[in-house]
Amino acid sequence: MYSLTTIKILCYSGKVTDIRQDLSNNGRIAYILVACDLHKKILHNSTDLFSQISSYAGDEDLFPKDQSTDEYLSKWMNLAYLNKRKTSISIYDLDQWADSTAPKALAGVFEALVGAIFLDSGNCLATVWRVIEPLLRKYIDQSIIHPNLNPIRSFSEHGGKLIKESIDKGGDTQMAVCIVQMPNGSLFEGRDVNKKLAKANACRKAMKQHQHNENMFQQTG
Repeated sequence: MYSLTTIKILCYSGKVTDIRQDLSNNGRIAYILVACDLHKKILHNSTDLFSQISSYAGDEDLFPKDQSTDEYLSKWMNLAYLNKRKTSISIYDLDQWADSTAPKALAGVFEALVGAIFLDSGNCLATVWRVIEPLLRKYIDQSIIHPNLNPIRSFSEHGGKLIKESIDKGGDTQMAVCIVQMPNGSLFEGRDVNKKLAKANACRKAMKQHQHNENMFQQTG
């Protein structure tokens, strides 16, 4: 989908894969679509989809009413800078939207938009890039420096292990439950609509705590 031809990356080959996966993250693409108000252009006849999109786009932690589109698109840059300086962030949480469970239709619409521009421009990649690049510029720049790794993969690479997966049928909605453990013995629980999302949730919590512990160690070291 993306053509990155002017970037020089001085790193191991695996990081290139991390960046590529980061740039095609459905949660991030969905975020960009909503940040640009393009979700309001979607025509559909599904009350369920309308509810999902409205719930996601109406989340004020992700899309504060007092911020502009440019501020939405700059959010990740600001967070990366603040995290690098070990600054505490209470409201804006990168993982909250970078790995969000936004309706898949949003990412699909963004990709369809790119495809439509490509076809309407006579298969001209330069035109596609000229239209889409302003929406992705800050996002791409920071993804290259700080790629957001898959939480399950990061968890595994740090020696974490899966303890238990189950289904909670106690509430109104059936929920998948996953418990994971870090090498230091700390346990983390994740819940979501299916096992995959529950595991990602648990691993994300574990890695956030791991990062917090590392930051505290560096500050006191």
